[in-house]
Amino acid sequence: VLALEHTRISLDTESLEKLVELMGKVRRIVILAEGPAQPTAYSLVQYLEQAGFPVYIARSGVADLARTINTASSQDLMLAMEVTGQSPYITRALEQAKIKEIPTAALIASASLSSARAADIVLSAQAQTDLDVGIVCTEALVFTLAQVLRWRFADRFAGTEQAIAELSTLIQRPLE
Repeated sequence: VLALEHTRISLDTESLEKLVELMGKVRRIVILAEGPAQPTAYSLVQYLEQAGFPVYIARSGVADLARTINTASSQDLMLAMEVTGQSPYITRALEQAKIKEIPTAALIASASLSSARAADIVLSAQAQTDLDVGIVCTEALVFTLAQVLRWRFADRFAGTEQAIAELSTLIQRPLE
């Protein structure tokens, strides 16, 4: 609980605002997530897809990251998501994206991770020594981002939950 409170208190609201505005303008949001951040990345994808944001999770292999950067443009956003910083390739991918003038951001468990230095916009939790606490704090950042997106782009989210519920009912119907 204390870690979440520290994350809340230290949240850079100016960076949050910049990220939300950028997400509303880009052609595509590409998420570069390390292993421990994968579940949190999929949570973010669910929120973004609900409102029609074009989003893609890049595979984490070197050739996959290179392919992703190669096909991206300045109209895309590269969003790194890291908890432990165990994948040095994500930082290098951000650096290469910046060389190509592709906007970059990092949503991370600690500002000391190298991806924080490579990104244009950084949302960071307070550093934690416990992996599980870092994951929870990163999930809290995603939740906060999702709530601000829902508020800022309310028109994009309008009616989506009802439509999903209706489609779920139709999909579960027995085959005739």
